[in-house]
Amino acid sequence: MKNFSTMVLMLFAAMTVSAQALLTINKTSEGVYKMTYNDAANSWAFYNPQSQPIGVYLFLNPGDTTPSGTFNDAWSNITTTLTWDGTNYSGTIDLNTHNFNNSGGILPVGTTVNELRFLFTEAPAGNGSHQTSDKQATSYGFTPSTISTLGVYNPVGKQKSIVVGGQLFTSVKGDLQLAVYEMSGKLIKTMNVKADGNAIDLNVASTGLYLLKITTGSQNEIVKFAH
Repeated sequence: MKNFSTMVLMLFAAMTVSAQALLTINKTSEGVYKMTYNDAANSWAFYNPQSQPIGVYLFLNPGDTTPSGTFNDAWSNITTTLTWDGTNYSGTIDLNTHNFNNSGGILPVGTTVNELRFLFTEAPAGNGSHQTSDKQATSYGFTPSTISTLGVYNPVGKQKSIVVGGQLFTSVKGDLQLAVYEMSGKLIKTMNVKADGNAIDLNVASTGLYLLKITTGSQNEIVKFAH
């Protein structure tokens, strides 16, 4: 009888863990999280993706950040998605670089995110009739992070890019996406350019300190410069 009771308890524990694990949010590095979702055992009762990518609408309330701030994604342009990897729906949330594109923009360096709020819907545009209720990420494993950088990447074996006199000098060739930020994290401008070894004029009007994010393919480089 004792062995049978033990087996029942173990089975109940396994079922409990399985139920809790249908949605997990795990920190992989400061500001970066992996979100994994699979509710097939419950016929996708939490949210039915209907074989489509899942849009993750992110937002922060004033009490969620230190210092206090409000940040919201644009309902018509949801940029965080979970896609099927053969086993689960999964995706990455990078709070270092995420643009809350309705209000707030990029989180300023030094911001501590105590709580992350989200809901599941369709992507890239939300669907009010096909969404979950608002969720708190701490209920699914989220732990706080402090934003320390805009996702710095230094290309291995390549000379770092520099900005001198408002012009970008880079050894990277080909199609580049450029984004200029104030040091607070506010996005100033974006540019799509083709780098061919010549200087690229950033056309920054005001004087001050800036961060330039250079994106080529899946790689990023951040350059700090004064103008």
